Formats: sequence, structure tokens, C-alpha cells
Amino acid sequence: MAAAEIGGTATDSGATAPARRTVPRLELPRPTGHRAVGVRTVHLVDAAREDPFRPGRARELMAHLWYPAQAGTGQVPGRYVSEAMSPLVVDAWEEEPGCSGLPRGTAAGILVHGTADAPPAPDARDCPLVLLSPGHARYRADLTALGEDLASRGFLVAALDHPSDAIGVEFPDGRIVPYREPDGLADGDTDDLAGRYLDVRAADLRFARARLSDPGFWWHAQLDPSRTGVAGHSLGGAAAAEAMRLDPGFTAGVNLDGTPYGEVLRTGLERPFLLCRFTPDDPDFPEETRSREQLWSVLRGPRHHLLVSGGGHASATDLDALAGPLGFREFTDAEDYAFELGSLPGGRGTGITRACVGGFFEEHLLGAEGFLDTLPPEVAVVG
Repeated sequence: MAAAEIGGTATDSGATAPARRTVPRLELPRPTGHRAVGVRTVHLVDAAREDPFRPGRARELMAHLWYPAQAGTGQVPGRYVSEAMSPLVVDAWEEEPGCSGLPRGTAAGILVHGTADAPPAPDARDCPLVLLSPGHARYRADLTALGEDLASRGFLVAALDHPSDAIGVEFPDGRIVPYREPDGLADGDTDDLAGRYLDVRAADLRFARARLSDPGFWWHAQLDPSRTGVAGHSLGGAAAAEAMRLDPGFTAGVNLDGTPYGEVLRTGLERPFLLCRFTPDDPDFPEETRSREQLWSVLRGPRHHLLVSGGGHASATDLDALAGPLGFREFTDAEDYAFELGSLPGGRGTGITRACVGGFFEEHLLGAEGFLDTLPPEVAVVG
């Protein structure tokens, strides 16, 4: 793929557009498992539930599905995002101070490793299902490197968009539902914001688990519906715990650097759960530390609490591997960069996330042993 460029031409007002930037080919790290990976996009409609952000319409979801595929079949790679969604993803990247001037189609050109619509592997049977929930105001493709890797290890994986909570969601008919905040929020009331989104996300995850486990769904011949994991980043991690509280169909869960919210802080869980933190406690936000400690105290099943040295809040997302080629460090304030990506080398957060999440689910959904013995050296077991 040729490098993309944007010029520094004069506008009608006489102002100068951002300086020319050249972006090299963007490619996610290859999956580490031995399975070929297929990918499909599906539209899921919960006809029994009204969308709380769009009254009068049923709740609709979009999902990326990754799965073990038949090797050597299919020639068309999957797409990271569409041309229509690419500008919204670039907008999300450019929210960081100084990170501007990227070509609007940059995200659409990211190379992935799943083959579009490849036939499922005929020898893949009784695969566990794993659902992934991205961070607040992000997008389902943000966890592609993790989703592809889990599929290469023998999991069926679904990453969800949560419409109106995501930066934008494109539906098959061309509609794009933009981000919007719930009505009636007080300025700066982040707890109320998170709580309102949390309930909707938990319901989305429960519906998706049931729909994707239905005997009529196309991958049912590969699926073991009795083994289902759920993982999420940031608010998605809080939603994973809350969905587990509400739905006994989830066997194990993972919170990737998310502040826990919801009723689960009081009821707890009796099934396996992993808290994987990429950022240390912040004395300016003691309530976040308290909520983690509260959740940890009520986890009554197998539990692990990990802390990644040198990590940042976005180290578990695809930005970890894309930041270097995007020039993210160059165009981002040093303090903001440290919060987002810490001090890890580019791509290292992706490897750590794959090892922690994949190892945890292999232990609790596939019956493997020795998860803690194989953790990367940057990961400390704090509980």
C-alpha cells in the first residue's frame, strides 16, 4: 500500500491547512495462534427491546465476528473499518492535543489478518464464545488485534458496537448512528453517564450472547454454548462484570483497565474474573481505586488482579500498535501520551493483552493450566 499524504494548501479564508503528513502502511500484529482466521460482520436486532437513545426503534447492534477458518480459502482480507467510518475513527485519534492532519481514509486502509467470509474450519468443534466490548465513545474495531488472536487460538469472538455510546455505528442500509449522550445529565456527571451507558451495554451483551449461541446461528456447529467469556476495555470492562452479574450464561470475564461500576460492586461474582490494569492508582481519583478494591473484595470465584508496568490506558487497544506509524508521540502532548500509552515499546501492549486475556480464557474456558506461570515479565500479580 502506498503511503497516504495530506497537503498544506491554502483554504478559501486564506488560512493554511495542516502541514503535509505522510502515513506509512498500517498493519496490526499477526495473530499468535495456529488457526487461520475468518471474519464476518453481522447486524443483530433485539426486537424485544426499545433503543433507549432512539425511542420507537428496536435496539440494533453491529458486530465483528472472528472465528477459526479453513486454511487456504478466500482471498479477500477483512476490513478494519469502512470508508464511511474511517473519518470518525480518525476524529477519535485526533482528539489528542496536536494529533491532527491525518488523511480521512487512514483507518480504512489498516491491514488486518482475518479473511472476509472464509469458510469455518471443519475440524473446529466445541469452541468457546468470547464477547468483546470497547471503551466509551470508541468502536468495535478498536479490539481487532485481540479478537483476531483469540480466534487463532480456537475461540469464536464477537466485538460489539454499542450505538449512541460508540463514536459512530454504520448499519447495512448506510445509516450511521452518531455518538450522543443521554438526556438530563448534569455537566461533568461522569458517574451518571457511565451508569446509564452501563445498563444498556450489559443488556447488549446479554442479548448478543443469546443470539450468537442460538442453534440457528451459522457457526452453531462450531460452538460450545456452555462456555462463554466476556471481556471489555475501560467502560467495556465494567460492562463485562455487570453482564456477568445479570447473565449466568457468561462463564468468565475480564476487565481491561476499566473502573468498575454498577450493582456488581455490591453483589459480587462467583465465576472466574480477571482485573488487568495498565495504569497505576491515581491519587487524584481515589474513587476509582475504591471501586476496584470494592469489586475485588466481592469476587468469590477464581480471581486474578494484574498490573502492567509501563502501560497506559489505551495499551490494550489497537492504538498501541498503530501509534508509532501514526506519529502519535510526535503530535501528542507528553503527559497525554504517557496516560494513553505509557512507556511500553510500540506493539508491546498488544502482546501483553493477548497473553493475559488469551491465557485467562484458555485456563477457564479450555481447561489449560499454568496461566500465571506464563505471564509476560511486565505483568505483576497484585492479587
